[in-house]
Amino acid sequence: MFKKLGVEDRLQVYHEPEQEYYTAKVLDLDKEEMMISEPLSGGKTLEMPDHSSWQFYLNKEDAVYFFTSRVVGANKEGSVTRYLVKRPHTAHRHQRRGHVRVPCHQDLHYWRWDELKPVNGIFPETMLQSKDFWEDPIWMRDYLKELEAAAPIKPAFSLDMSGGGLRMVSLEPLARYDRLLITTYIGEKGKQQLLLLEGKVVRVAPLNIGGWKRYRAGVSFMNIDPEIQEQIISYLFTLMRNKLEREV
Repeated sequence: MFKKLGVEDRLQVYHEPEQEYYTAKVLDLDKEEMMISEPLSGGKTLEMPDHSSWQFYLNKEDAVYFFTSRVVGANKEGSVTRYLVKRPHTAHRHQRRGHVRVPCHQDLHYWRWDELKPVNGIFPETMLQSKDFWEDPIWMRDYLKELEAAAPIKPAFSLDMSGGGLRMVSLEPLARYDRLLITTYIGEKGKQQLLLLEGKVVRVAPLNIGGWKRYRAGVSFMNIDPEIQEQIISYLFTLMRNKLEREV
C-alpha cells in the first residue's frame, strides 16, 4: 500500500484528451480506497466515469509521486460530486523532479542553429559554456541584441516545460532534429531571469488555433548547465504549488 497519501493532500489528475491537469483533494481514505473531491481546473470540472483509469500525481516535500488508479464509484449530493478511487499499492517517485512536465505558458523566442552567426568572433555555443556570461545579465542581453541584429529571432510560446525540455507552438513549421537556441524569462514579475537554452526538436505536429495555422514541437534541452536546470525545476515546482493552492 502506498503510504504517502494523507487526508487533505492535493492531487493533480491528468486529462489526456485535453492535455490538461485538474486538481482534487483527498477527503478520506482507508486501506483499499480513497474519497476525492471533484477535480477542478480554472472553473471547469472533470467527469470521471465508473471504472475509468486516471493518472494522478502527488506533490510532497521530498518528491513528486505518480500513480494510475481506477474510479470505483461517485457520491453526488446536490451539485457536489465526490469520487471513490482505488488506493494505489505503489507509485513512481521522482526525487529531483527534473522531468515532471508542468503546464507553463511562457513567451519564447528562438533561432534555428544553422541561421546563427558569430558576434565579434564569438559563437553562441562558446557563450553557453561560459560561467562569466551567465553571471552577467547585462552582457547576456547585449550579446543577444547583437545576435538578433545578425539573424532575426522568431516568436513562440510554451505549452509546458520540465527540467529536460518543453513543448512549444511556433508560427513556422519546424523539423525533427532541428537544433534551436531559445530565449525566455522565468521567475516572478520584477525578479525575472533571462535564460538562453539549446534544444533539439524531437516531435512535430500541425496545430489549428482559431482558424490560424500553427505548429507544435517537442524540444529536448541539450548541454544544459545543472545550475540552470535546477533553476528551471525550482520555478516549475513553484508553479505547481501555486496552481494547487488556487484551485482547491
